[in-house]
Amino acid sequence: FIAALLPHLLELSLSKHGSNVAEMVLLCLDCAQLERVQAEVFETTDCKALTALVSSRFGNYVLQVLLRQLNAGQRELALHLIAEHTAGLSSSQRNFGHFVLAAAS
Repeated sequence: FIAALLPHLLELSLSKHGSNVAEMVLLCLDCAQLERVQAEVFETTDCKALTALVSSRFGNYVLQVLLRQLNAGQRELALHLIAEHTAGLSSSQRNFGHFVLAAAS
């Protein structure tokens, strides 16, 4: 069941009810699946997934759950990337990155 939802995680993260499903999926992932999601969000050059999550009033909660699932080293790197990315967003873009950073501290 989790494997079937995993390819749709970003899409689910951006809607009110889907974000609840995405959060539950993140809590059920094994290590390999979690690493795949982490790479999709934080290790792509275009930052498309990170931008979508930080710019979404629902996706930012999914991002917070993802951060809680990471080990300390991964979390620190991810928070650094979020801070950099949040600072780089224009003021006209929705930006919930500061909520994510505040919740992590």
